[in-house]
Amino acid sequence: MSSMAADIKAVVFDFGNVIINIDLERTFRAFADLTFKSPARVKSLFAEAGIFHKYETGFYSDDEFRDVVRQTLSYPLNDQEIDEAWNALLLDVPSERLVYLENLRFTYPIYLLSNTNAIHIEKCQQYFRTRHNVQDFRKLFNRVFLSYEMGLWKPDYKIYQKVLDETGFKAGEILFLDDSQDNIDAAKDMGINCIKINPPESFTDILGKIL
Repeated sequence: MSSMAADIKAVVFDFGNVIINIDLERTFRAFADLTFKSPARVKSLFAEAGIFHKYETGFYSDDEFRDVVRQTLSYPLNDQEIDEAWNALLLDVPSERLVYLENLRFTYPIYLLSNTNAIHIEKCQQYFRTRHNVQDFRKLFNRVFLSYEMGLWKPDYKIYQKVLDETGFKAGEILFLDDSQDNIDAAKDMGINCIKINPPESFTDILGKIL
């Protein structure tokens, strides 16, 4: 593994289950409790409507997203109910991960590359402020690449190419950490060095052995 480290010039992190712990099923359960449907039904309705993909590529504004959720679930949820259920998947960020990121930046530029959306990012900003006294978590990174701002989504090759173009690094100079096998496979196809994170394992333990 140490031979990989010799080529690495930058590290790119996924957000969910790499920086912040998440549990997607909690969001399906939260909507299920509000609408008297089963979590499995909520999950399949969301999948049929392509809600995650469309919202997280900027296809919907926040208000449009909420309207689509109401239509998809056929239930008159208010904005706050939708936001709270949507954010239910967001858990915590162990403080040792933040310490590790701060230290890693002395050696490597670090980037965030996430499939995400405005409501989740706003909630994460609140969390980082109240829990970790970090006023803007984006500033933990040299640069942040968010799907809804880019109009691109992992595992589309274009999103990785955009990161390469914008940072100026070659694929072989980047180490990418993600919890999704699809996202890892696509990045590997581009020639990017990858490590798959399998929760509950933490990148702090893995990177310590490599870099």
